[in-house]
Amino acid sequence: MNLNSIILKNFFKNMSNYILYIFALVFSVALYFSFVLMSKDESAQKEISSGTMMSTGFLVGSVLLVFIIVAFVMFANAIFLKRRNRELALFQLIGLSGNRVFRILLLENAMIYFGSLILGIGFGFLVSRMLLMILLRAMQIDLPVGLSFSIDAVLQTAVLYIVIFALLMIQNFVFLKRTRLIKMLNLDRTSESGRKKLGVGTMAFGIIGLLMIISGYWLSAKIFDFGMIIVPLLFGILFLTIIGTYITFKFSVAFIFNMIRKSKGGHVNVNDVLSLTSIMFKMKSNAFLLTLISVVSALSMGLMSLSYISYYSVDKTVESQIPEDYIFYDEEGLHYSEEMLQEEGVGYEIVERPLIEYEVKDEGAVDIDRDQAGHTGQRDMKLNVVSDESVDEVDVGENQTVVTGVQSYLDSVVSFETGQPLTFHSGDYEHTLELGKIESGAVLPSFISFGMPTVIVDEAVYEEMESRYTPDEEYPKPEAMYGLEITGEDSMEIYNMMDIEEHPGFESKISQYTNLMQTTGMMMFIIGFVGFAFLLTSGCILYFKQIGESEDEKESYSILRKLGFSEKEIMKGLSIKMIITFGIPLLIGLLHTYFAVKAGWFLFGTAMWTPMLTVMGGYIILYSLFGVLSLLNYRKVVRRSM
Repeated sequence: MNLNSIILKNFFKNMSNYILYIFALVFSVALYFSFVLMSKDESAQKEISSGTMMSTGFLVGSVLLVFIIVAFVMFANAIFLKRRNRELALFQLIGLSGNRVFRILLLENAMIYFGSLILGIGFGFLVSRMLLMILLRAMQIDLPVGLSFSIDAVLQTAVLYIVIFALLMIQNFVFLKRTRLIKMLNLDRTSESGRKKLGVGTMAFGIIGLLMIISGYWLSAKIFDFGMIIVPLLFGILFLTIIGTYITFKFSVAFIFNMIRKSKGGHVNVNDVLSLTSIMFKMKSNAFLLTLISVVSALSMGLMSLSYISYYSVDKTVESQIPEDYIFYDEEGLHYSEEMLQEEGVGYEIVERPLIEYEVKDEGAVDIDRDQAGHTGQRDMKLNVVSDESVDEVDVGENQTVVTGVQSYLDSVVSFETGQPLTFHSGDYEHTLELGKIESGAVLPSFISFGMPTVIVDEAVYEEMESRYTPDEEYPKPEAMYGLEITGEDSMEIYNMMDIEEHPGFESKISQYTNLMQTTGMMMFIIGFVGFAFLLTSGCILYFKQIGESEDEKESYSILRKLGFSEKEIMKGLSIKMIITFGIPLLIGLLHTYFAVKAGWFLFGTAMWTPMLTVMGGYIILYSLFGVLSLLNYRKVVRRSM
């Protein structure tokens, strides 16, 4: 028998099973190659304010991509080895030695992997330009993107896939050596779970798994109430949710479905047979894989949500840190810039905002979390006070006050309530006003306010409070904020003109905005890129598992067809199975994401729902595509079952 003819015959015979596998492999090569190619684009690095940031970001992303791709390829190879175990056993039965069978696998894989490598590099070269355009757009950098090629990127990608190919050959060799012929012949007939009867232990562990996840969620919602033990508590939350997720897949799902099945009193229909009964045991045997997919999906969606929250909130973040176009550390810097702008003919307005600092009592309009405040040794809270005369378009009544710069991250420490008295005190002096309004916009820069709110009072009240003010001699505060507002619109040209070595220190809104947009845009792109790679690989793995299960259950479909069930009835049951199979890991991942993001989103930006729901919506749509592909494969198998 000619070995080459055997190789070619079996390669094309199994091509239909390999189509999505090859597509996923080509796509993974394209993703990695385009990622590496973008990291070596010199023109983009020059435009980005921090070339080191770009290099570091792409380095971290490429390492994560390597782990994802290696895990995916080796897992997919293990699935296809199991699917082909009978074929490989028959080769040995007709006289081919184990070494010759290994050579068949080696040459088949060589054709697949190195063919995919060439196609992937070509596709990645084209895709990299589009991805670089998306990256530059996200970072708001106006730069023409041309075609560029890097031999280093080709070599780096080729080396990675040669290493992966070597790992696969080791995996194939170990499989052939460790698996006996008789076991190989019956490998696909072995139940993954043994379908053991569900007893009291399953029920107990099922309840424990659900309770662990619920406990993890509750702790995540209360995490900032525990003060100094936040770090060990984080590890506790991770333990509860990850182990709880595993137990849920191993026992809870089977327990819940068994309860549903028992509630029917033995009157099960074809939908129950094809969905509930099958999934009860399949999820139990695949508990580790499903846990991994759910947890990493949650990690991907969580990081993507937080990065998008940061990106989405850049405008408000900058406004809360730098309320004017330019803020100076002292009056000298303000006068220096005035002269420079006058010489260049740039219009501007001076903003000078005197301030004093008062303590506010923890009563009436203010509610300070004592547990959090106790860790700093501070009972009352210090706030900066400014006059409404120094703030445009703000007019405060004589007996009222406005609190501005209230950021979302303060919710865990302090809360304000309008219509309640707000009492200020400095030394023996006290003054009480009614809190009339709360606003998020800041009127003082972060280097003065340290992220704390600022209180605006009437000019007459401010003068009285200033005259009775006792300054803190140990920690003196600035007496005023000095700023400039550019007439018309500020630009990077004006900033670059002012940003010279001999200029006293200052902060620029447009510079801060540009830096934040580039940093958060880069972070969002890389996290999204890696998250998409994981979504692709995990979706493919679940799809490959469904291909295997559909072939295993082919005889069952044939029996159901002979009993008179139509294709529509069978597909209805399989549709329910696909919704549950893909839906439960996705639902758990979404819940993990929601509680993780909700616990600390305010540390990253000013808005949670829009960024988080956008990420979740995109993930659901892309993830559902693999469920649809699996259902189409089931339809094909059902039609062939007669």
